[in-house]
Amino acid sequence: MKTFIFGGSFNPIHTGHLFIVQEILYTLGYERAILIPANIASHKENHTKLTPSDRLEMVRAAVEDIPGIIVEDCDIRRGGVTYSIDTVKYILANYDITGKLGFVIGDDLLPDFDKWRSPDELKKLVDLIVVRRNVEEKIDSEYPDHYIMNKMLPVSSTEVRERVRKGQPIGYLVPDKVRKIIEERGFYK
Repeated sequence: MKTFIFGGSFNPIHTGHLFIVQEILYTLGYERAILIPANIASHKENHTKLTPSDRLEMVRAAVEDIPGIIVEDCDIRRGGVTYSIDTVKYILANYDITGKLGFVIGDDLLPDFDKWRSPDELKKLVDLIVVRRNVEEKIDSEYPDHYIMNKMLPVSSTEVRERVRKGQPIGYLVPDKVRKIIEERGFYK
């Protein structure tokens, strides 16, 4: 099955993440998306007290009724800092993939892609799909196989956490099931 993976901290998953998945499925003709919450993201600090299992639960809730999207917990089960090369090798060994595996990164991570763990090996194993997060124009780089000129939705996990902390509503910024988990558990307060 033609598959791409989309990893991240998902702290929390929000509608912008799901919009990106939809855009890639539609634009590039993939049949399946695998969302993979990081255990400890190598490029981000965790400013919350949520566990990887808490974030995993929200990702599962967000996509449980969406065909073509599955959630994989390999990075959390492996433990430690999450490195993309390890994730890709796991997916290639454990899933039936048609063609080359797609791998999504935001344009904010592209300039430092060459500093990632084993970037050349990673690039050989995947089709690198870059999505816009911060910049209107394409970033000039030799790495992307696909550059999606997606609409940039003005929502971020940081904004969602800040709104919760201030007691502001987060409806429509996150899927309703995710909002309920955040409110019931008192996450991000």
